[in-house]
Amino acid sequence: MRAPRLPSERAYTLASAALFPVLGLFVALPLAGAFMPLFRGDGAFDNLGRAFGDARFLGSFGFGLGQALASAVLALLVGLPGAYLLGRKKFPGKRLLSALAVVPFCVPPLIVALGFVLYYGKDGFLNRALMAIFSLDSPPLDFLYSFWGVVLAHGFYNFPLVMSMAGDAWSGIRRDTEDAARLLGAGRVRTFVTVTLPGILPAAGAAFTLTFLMCFFSFTIVLLFGGPGVGTPEVELYRAARFDLDRPLASAFALVESAVALLALYAYARLERRVSGRRTDAARREAAVPFRGPAGVAGAVVYGLLVLVAFLGPLAAVAGESLVVRSAKYGPGNLGLGNYLALFSSPSFVRAAGNTLALGLGSALLAALIGFALSLALKRTRSPFLASVLPLSPLALSSVVLAYGWSSVVGTATPLTLAAVQAVSAYPFILKGIQGALGSSDERLADAALALGSSRLGAVFRVRLPLAAPALLSGFAFAFAISAGDANALIAAPVPGYETLALKLYQLAGSYRFNEACAAATLLGLAVSLVFFLKDGRHAIA
Repeated sequence: MRAPRLPSERAYTLASAALFPVLGLFVALPLAGAFMPLFRGDGAFDNLGRAFGDARFLGSFGFGLGQALASAVLALLVGLPGAYLLGRKKFPGKRLLSALAVVPFCVPPLIVALGFVLYYGKDGFLNRALMAIFSLDSPPLDFLYSFWGVVLAHGFYNFPLVMSMAGDAWSGIRRDTEDAARLLGAGRVRTFVTVTLPGILPAAGAAFTLTFLMCFFSFTIVLLFGGPGVGTPEVELYRAARFDLDRPLASAFALVESAVALLALYAYARLERRVSGRRTDAARREAAVPFRGPAGVAGAVVYGLLVLVAFLGPLAAVAGESLVVRSAKYGPGNLGLGNYLALFSSPSFVRAAGNTLALGLGSALLAALIGFALSLALKRTRSPFLASVLPLSPLALSSVVLAYGWSSVVGTATPLTLAAVQAVSAYPFILKGIQGALGSSDERLADAALALGSSRLGAVFRVRLPLAAPALLSGFAFAFAISAGDANALIAAPVPGYETLALKLYQLAGSYRFNEACAAATLLGLAVSLVFFLKDGRHAIA
């Protein structure tokens, strides 16, 4: 028989019902603006029928779904060996490998795209090195501006997410269970399939689904080097609204891609609930142990070299190219700080830095407030839908769709609408971190404060806020990092006369001023990473 609800539980449920409309202002309003053009002219059914009859529309979803699935598979294949190393083994450099988990969040996609162009391009660092080593007359690698170039960038950009989530699950699998299977006659392969794999499968599935979502919503990477022809639905939405001025078609892209993402989010929420249950059930983590033989050491070294060459190489290429000063666009260059001096002497760069700081602080504050308020409202709810799917629903909404929707509602985008877009994109991760902090706290502390005469609001500020403060500050840094590196909303819905560092980077790369773009990317990456790591942003994704 279900126990009756306490007055405090009813209060939290009512608060939850009251707070969702507040969040809805930042979600439902731009969505209405994004979908309303479908109902113009011949009506929604006719406009959707026209869209589905357009080869570009169907081709973009084929390309988008295909590259997202392939990218998630690649991220899984590259990330699982790293998950094993993080979850089970002790070795030098483990903390560095663990720190890579935050790269998909604190390194802007624009920097990744620029790095891959400099590193894997026809005249890139890797091609030049291979041509010199093997005395080749032409570049051996020619895949960058293609489907597989997008997949490689997405897969290697997101594999740390798989590595972190699956590694956490791997460390929670009891060794005595595996030893028991071995004693009963199971070999290594059978023990892995029957004992280990079921333990890591929910976490790996959740990471796969989240990676799929992030790759499906890819915008700037595909926009910069996705190759000619069809792009992802994000890119085609942007082209339809910005260049073709076909808002009904753009709205059809927004509606269908949001529906696909909601299905993926539902799968992610179900898998994440299973992962959370296993975290709760795990009494302890297994201690990491050193490698037992040379084979394991050799495997770890090969994996480390793969990560170093394929993943960190493009990021190092950006930093290296920022120190090369060229007198001509494609001519030889000299080492120096000229690119940085050119940036700092530009008034537009200084304004962009100020705008980045103001926009980042505003969106981070808004995201942190929403995350904390909803975490309190959802603490006592018993509805799985309210507790998991609905709060995370913004994960199924891309910043391009939201920016397009806001521009439809207000006529033209503003810094305030940009802050709203970025806050909605970041708050689900902040909410998750705060919920973990409040969920692990002793509820008797808040009850004691109420018993001693404190009001409910006083208990929030005296008990719950201090308990959630570390996760809240980490979430704030996380949201700031996302905002500072995000150019999607500004590209999709530009604000006249308004630039940020991320948009400045996009403009420099688009005008082939790669060395200045690398200097801007290095400064942006260092600033974002510093803010992120100062408050250990891993709380937000743990």
